[in-house]
Amino acid sequence: MVLRMMGLIFTLVAAIVAGTNKDTQDVPITLVDGLPPLHLTLTAKWNYMSSTVYFVVVNAIACAYAATSMAFPALNMGGSRRNWTCSSMLVSALDLTMVALLFSANGASAAIGVIALNGNSHTHWHKVCYAFKRYCIQGGAALVMSMLGSFFFLCLVLLLPLNLHRTASLNY
Repeated sequence: MVLRMMGLIFTLVAAIVAGTNKDTQDVPITLVDGLPPLHLTLTAKWNYMSSTVYFVVVNAIACAYAATSMAFPALNMGGSRRNWTCSSMLVSALDLTMVALLFSANGASAAIGVIALNGNSHTHWHKVCYAFKRYCIQGGAALVMSMLGSFFFLCLVLLLPLNLHRTASLNY
């Protein structure tokens, strides 16, 4: 229950931090060498990148699932052992699904973060973190929170064989 609560907290924080990420800066743009740069006010928002939208949605789903799955033991009180095993297997399968979703969202967000930080000379994508420092720092913080949340969900999945072994040894 503690692991599930920690997963809920970290994915909630990640979704909120990423979902409120916005930075507006005055950026100098040089069109032609020798001319003074144009100063444009540009905004970086979380919903401008599809990978960040995916990141926020997946973290919100994982958070909602963690909150919902904490009610499963209470709903199954007084139920048969067979029903308990079926519901715990369902929760474990959904835990594994959350791990896969969180890892894919973290990977997508990290990939875009690396491009924002370093640019990509092959595709002529320029660095943007030099101008939008707060945006990049807040995005990185959200990514760390999501990775911690996915770690707790992964621990839940890895504990499944131990729980199955303990349950099987109690039956024999």
